[in-house]
Amino acid sequence: MDVLSKMISTQAALFIYMATGVICRVAGIINDKSRKHFNAFLVNVTLPAMICASFLTKRSAQELAQAGMMLIISACVCLASYGLSLLIWRGKSAGQRSILQFATMFSNAGNAGLPVVAMVFGDAGVLYASFFLIPIRIFMWTLGLSFFMPEKGGGKLKKLMTNPCFAAVFVGLGLMLLPFQMPAVLQTSMRSIGNMTGPLSMMIIGSTLSEMRPRDMLDKEALMVSGVRLILIPLVLMGVLRLAGLAETSWQVAVTLVAMPVATLTVVFSETYGGDHHFASRCVFISTVLSLVTVPLMTLLF
Repeated sequence: MDVLSKMISTQAALFIYMATGVICRVAGIINDKSRKHFNAFLVNVTLPAMICASFLTKRSAQELAQAGMMLIISACVCLASYGLSLLIWRGKSAGQRSILQFATMFSNAGNAGLPVVAMVFGDAGVLYASFFLIPIRIFMWTLGLSFFMPEKGGGKLKKLMTNPCFAAVFVGLGLMLLPFQMPAVLQTSMRSIGNMTGPLSMMIIGSTLSEMRPRDMLDKEALMVSGVRLILIPLVLMGVLRLAGLAETSWQVAVTLVAMPVATLTVVFSETYGGDHHFASRCVFISTVLSLVTVPLMTLLF
């Protein structure tokens, strides 16, 4: 029950941030204009800082070898999820398809998954999770980001290459490979700025949800992608990794991260690039509500 309560409290914190956004919108602290500025601050400042900070931890050669399998598993999950998204959402409109594809590929593993893993699996789990998130972040800021960009060919490629979050992935990889560590004050500052991302992104989502009618929350497509994200993909991954004979902690960490709700960046990207951010907010909101039940139940299967 202790593990169950910790998982529920982590998910509940996301709702507190979201509720704060609703209150700020109703009180007039956040409006349409200021929300665009918050999104710009998120995409250009806090997200790049969070990405770079995630690569700062130094590991021994033995630890890197043990965690290397997580890189392969994560990359395979991303590619398989992308193939699944192409198959099941091919009949949807272009605006919805980009959101549904992103939601299928990427969970809220960084903001919600890492705290859960740290509480349940300890330092070993955090090590595995850190490596599992590397391919996810690379795919998220390359292939995932491209879903929301309306330009074709060279225009999309140029916009992608100049995106600060895309560049931050490679800056972070460079920082991880440095033979020395950055000064502690720089690391602390980078992590502190990056830590704003989770609460701020959920508050932005809350401000969007405050504009919706209650019946808008019962969205068929949002419920479908929540089922794929929270149940189908984690169960398939659990079965494959257990049959493969992977070490228990490794596959449990991988399944926990994959079983998290739809990534909050779905809303950030959608609003930043002119997509249907209301639909994206519904996907995040519904999947987060359902994850309060599905994530604890998934861990009981361990």
